[in-house]
Amino acid sequence: MIELSPQKLSTTARKALANAGWVFFDRIFRIATALLVGVWSARYLGPSQFGLLNFANVFPTVLTSLAGLGLANILITEIVRKGEYAENQLLGTAFILRLMAGSVSLFIIAVAIRLLYSDQPVLQAMILFTSSVLVCQSVDVIDLHFQSRVKSRLSVVAKSIAFVLSTLLRVYFLANHFSLLAFSSVVFVEAAFSALILVLIYNREEGQHVLQWRFNRVLAARLLKLAWPIMIADFFIFLYMRSDQYMLKELASDLELGKYTAALRLSEVWYFIATALTSSFYPTIVKLKTQDEEAFQRAFRKLLGLLTFISLAISVFISFSAPFLVQLLYGQQYAGADQILIIHIWSSVFVFTGVGSSYWFILHGQQRIVLLKTIGGALVNILLNIALIPGYGAVGSSVATLLAYMMSSYLMNYFIKEARPVFYIQSLAFVDIFKLNFIRSLLKPGQ
Repeated sequence: MIELSPQKLSTTARKALANAGWVFFDRIFRIATALLVGVWSARYLGPSQFGLLNFANVFPTVLTSLAGLGLANILITEIVRKGEYAENQLLGTAFILRLMAGSVSLFIIAVAIRLLYSDQPVLQAMILFTSSVLVCQSVDVIDLHFQSRVKSRLSVVAKSIAFVLSTLLRVYFLANHFSLLAFSSVVFVEAAFSALILVLIYNREEGQHVLQWRFNRVLAARLLKLAWPIMIADFFIFLYMRSDQYMLKELASDLELGKYTAALRLSEVWYFIATALTSSFYPTIVKLKTQDEEAFQRAFRKLLGLLTFISLAISVFISFSAPFLVQLLYGQQYAGADQILIIHIWSSVFVFTGVGSSYWFILHGQQRIVLLKTIGGALVNILLNIALIPGYGAVGSSVATLLAYMMSSYLMNYFIKEARPVFYIQSLAFVDIFKLNFIRSLLKPGQ
């Protein structure tokens, strides 16, 4: 059994923060690039075409949960716990399962768009390009392997190289006035390059080869049994993260959709911080859970406190700077997007605490509670969107999203008996933000 002394915890915490730092670097690099290329694209295409391009990107996310099978956190947990199955079996089985699910998802989308958009061949092609990521993401099991080893820098290197190549392609398309279809193809190029480079880095750095992976039918059944509630929950997460864009297109206009999408770019761009921090600390938290329940509870509370503090700081900053940011980045044609952003950014508070608390349910084998909460949040979001979009457009959709996240990630924990401990820890995290020493205690030995 691995001993986790206070000194060891301090070292591990620093390693986790360094690991998260690599993810931060990747996202900040992408944000900086988006200021040059993403905003250039938005101005070049205009709100209507920009909204249509993002609609093509949103469409395949309906089946992202099916293609991913909810295996991400389950696989990391199994690797860290080092159970009865070898890692080459875990990775090989997860890869085959995801490859099959991604291929089925792509086929379903191809049939669906043929029926729904038979008179729009360009839109069909755009959606097929963007849907290619459903197959390519099967290789992301390598990324999950790196996360379990707290080696996210290797994934960052692979994905950054692919991102740079795809960005250069976007710049070429912009400079030479390519069509909307060309811009949608960049999604496929980036996904394919990312998958290829991940494989090359894994083969070189880990002293192993993907050809050594093995599929295990018994393990496959076990993983699917553990992951199916997460898979369905991921689908409902899509419903209240992306269905608002579909409903805006149908109930409002492409113009409202374009403004909403522009605001989302500045709001959701921060969500990576929650994922990076939580995934970096997760391997350590898994070990604590198996060895010291009291230490696990302290670490979990500190993590939620840190996530809450960061999300509140971001929300306050964006709320005050939204008019300036929208005018600077998008120009007058996106007037009104700042009001959408001011409301939507506060959803990040509940996104951050929701991401952090989701790991608690997985560690306690309560994946079905995650499913129940997510379904509840999705239903609230859809009903509020139906009620608010016709009268208030994108602003109403932002209000619906905020209330849905608040309900799903926080308030529902109080009304579910098994989830009530999480509600109390989340509530204490809001109190802890007034005690700035909680950040220092994260690294202080013996705390």
